[in-house]
Amino acid sequence: MDQIGRILELAARQQPERPALKTTDGLCRTYADLDERTSRLANALVDAGFQTGDRIAAWSSTCPQYLELYLAVAKAGLVLVPLNALFTVHEAAYLLDDSGAVAMFFSTEKEADAQELARGRGLRGLISFGGWHDSESDFERFLHTGATTRLPDPDENALYVLSYTSGTTGRPKGAMVTHRTMKNTMRVNAHSYRTPLGSVLLYHANMSFVATVLALLLGHIFVRGTIVMLTPVAGPESVIEAIGREKANFTFIPSPWIEPMTTLVAKFPQSWQQMRSVVHSASKAPAEELRRWRDAVTHCYLEGWGMTEGSGSLFTVTSVDDATIGSDAKDFYASVGRPVLDTVVRVVDEDGNELPHDGETVGELVVSSPTLVTGYWNNEEASRKSFRDGWFYSGDLGAIDSAGYIYIAERRTDLIISGGMNIYPSELENCIRAAVGVADVSVVGVPHERWGETPVAFVVATEGLAVTEEDILRHCATYLARYKRPSEIRFLDALPRNASQKVLRRVLRESVAPTR
Repeated sequence: MDQIGRILELAARQQPERPALKTTDGLCRTYADLDERTSRLANALVDAGFQTGDRIAAWSSTCPQYLELYLAVAKAGLVLVPLNALFTVHEAAYLLDDSGAVAMFFSTEKEADAQELARGRGLRGLISFGGWHDSESDFERFLHTGATTRLPDPDENALYVLSYTSGTTGRPKGAMVTHRTMKNTMRVNAHSYRTPLGSVLLYHANMSFVATVLALLLGHIFVRGTIVMLTPVAGPESVIEAIGREKANFTFIPSPWIEPMTTLVAKFPQSWQQMRSVVHSASKAPAEELRRWRDAVTHCYLEGWGMTEGSGSLFTVTSVDDATIGSDAKDFYASVGRPVLDTVVRVVDEDGNELPHDGETVGELVVSSPTLVTGYWNNEEASRKSFRDGWFYSGDLGAIDSAGYIYIAERRTDLIISGGMNIYPSELENCIRAAVGVADVSVVGVPHERWGETPVAFVVATEGLAVTEEDILRHCATYLARYKRPSEIRFLDALPRNASQKVLRRVLRESVAPTR
């Protein structure tokens, strides 16, 4: 039973009255509720004329209806295309066009932009989620037109989600998640995250981060767990309070929260006593911060490495023994653990030759895993480059020590991770280069005290044309989400290049003092 809809159906049969989805403002859906509602929504989609394989876009931040759409699309044999809620209209338009989406669900605040995107694209459906408790929303009315009839199962190898990521070209690529790879992700992550049957997840992320939906939300459906959506998220204090109130035993923290959460765990131990795992996610954190965090949470400590191409699954993870008994790692707090269930990680040179496992020799990390996506949508060239002979060439540079622990030297060569958000320099460069008065540009990430990294743009102005920092930032605000925009513009007469005319990003990084 690799079809995702059937996994929910089985959970509803086994534990119909168990809460599947709760919100901290009072909404509760049992497994029976969730199964019935998603069956109705699936039938409504089919009755509306959508056929197997049609792509359905969703543009929204976190809400219960969004999760219901994920599950309904699975039952209907359709394909979900999540659009990042932080995207501008220009960014969202590319994903709609590339995926060939035929309908779109959206949150209320996106209505004007959704209407703009729908014009000229022939979308056959445009449906607002409405409020969390809105029984008269477009979504609720549409859902209740559907029956509870069980629809035919899609093929286990059928496409389920197009999870868009970006490569070094800066152009988003649709990673193809199938029902089979999603089921494998659920199984692997249940083991990696140490989530038992009935696990209670406190979810405080934005569902635009697709990996958190695939790995955490759908993963908790797999273990018949309870998902608690926290709103509003007022920072670490609101999370620690909700953990105690909801008796959550699993959650996650981004790098900027490590220090305040370390203090809060010590201050409110009663809120933490039932916790089993807390995964540190997103950008790398200083070893000393991680050491203090481990001391605070002991057996709950969990670090890992994964990416969109793994269907949201982890490729490596630390163990309980690492944190409580000790580790054979060359440098445990610099590592991301060892390969997870059924996964092999190798480190190779540019010719694909295996490199020594000495913890120091850096090469490209390549992965074999049952959770790997099947390639990139409508992009055979990128698929051939990254997926070869059963291995995924991650583009991440790292090393492996003699005990099998993995060390990430750089998350992709030039990737900037700011506050847990991936920022691709070439995407910023393409945008800035289109501004009037810009002749050349290069973007690098530099250290930032709060966000881990922040983008800085080095610009060469067109001779004879005046362009200011304000001009460029105004241009970026039109085309890029706020988190992608450069925090600083620096003007140069020319970009430093090597003999083959490649920009020396290292030289640019070294010229910038850490941003505070």
